[in-house]
Amino acid sequence: MERNLAYQVLKVDKVKLWLLFIFLGWSYGSLGKPFKQALFYLTLGGFGFWSVYVLFTLNRKINKFNARLALNLEK
Repeated sequence: MERNLAYQVLKVDKVKLWLLFIFLGWSYGSLGKPFKQALFYLTLGGFGFWSVYVLFTLNRKINKFNARLALNLEK
């Protein structure tokens, strides 16, 4: 029960992260990669190319982060 509650609190919500990405360019920070997020901002989204890449891979990254979180909470 406690693990389930912890998972619900710590998991990344797809809708919220997509809204953050669309309006603020925020994605990697929520996935535990603050250095990558800073680099994303400093390069203005890789001059646009990196932003297009994130558009196609964000759902997969969110699923991967949540799956890894669930596995870590099981231990």
